[in-house]
Amino acid sequence: MPIDTFRLTNAAARKYQDHSVPAMFGPLAKATMERVSLPANASVIDVACGTGALTREIAKALPGKGVVAGVDLNDTMIDVAQNMQPETPHRMIWDVCDVCNMPFGAAEFDFAFMQQGLQFFPDKPAALVEVGRVLKPGGGLYITCWRAISPFNGALADALHRYVSPEAATKARAPFSFRDGDVIADLLTSAGFAPEPPGAIILQRQFSDLAAQILALPIEADLRAAGDDITSTVIDEVAQDLGKFDQDGTLVVPQEAHLFFATKL
Repeated sequence: MPIDTFRLTNAAARKYQDHSVPAMFGPLAKATMERVSLPANASVIDVACGTGALTREIAKALPGKGVVAGVDLNDTMIDVAQNMQPETPHRMIWDVCDVCNMPFGAAEFDFAFMQQGLQFFPDKPAALVEVGRVLKPGGGLYITCWRAISPFNGALADALHRYVSPEAATKARAPFSFRDGDVIADLLTSAGFAPEPPGAIILQRQFSDLAAQILALPIEADLRAAGDDITSTVIDEVAQDLGKFDQDGTLVVPQEAHLFFATKL
């Protein structure tokens, strides 16, 4: 898949921050850091950091005065992340780069994090080798990848397939396309890491405004092209399919993730 596929406009980056981060990526970042203990003064890189949801949590959790870097392919994401940088004693670094060619020296970081990025990298082995290059020997890598298709995305993909196109349905399932834990472990081993058995994080994703969250996704353009009537039909069918998750007017939908930890050999 071409790299340009993953480049986002300013408006898309802002929508991502306003809708996807509060609903999903922010809670996932907090849940991840609740399971992680970082030593004081460490140097940490957040790869494919997006608008910095996990980067900010790393900066909060890291004791002492360390280095926290966030890198992403999208300059629009980095712009939002920089504007949301918290007050912190750490040296914060933001950079726009390809994960396979990061602007850091060898063995520069103690830890690396990758939240829901690995599944989107066109060359996963090369990306992991590059992450290993910037890590010190014995450094740690934390990765989250979804381990099951979310009921929300499954319902959305089914409705898109019926009313829009198979291609739009594939987009809705794309974040869950790389969820086999054994395959991920094998990739890590081949890239020079020693992975531990993965843990699990189960989020309860909340949808107080289902339409807004659907239209904040990359399939927005497909729905807009299909027209208002089709868009309404898709949203209504997703809402109907998710009715069993309704809690006093808010949909609370489980979403499961792997949490991998691997040591750089």
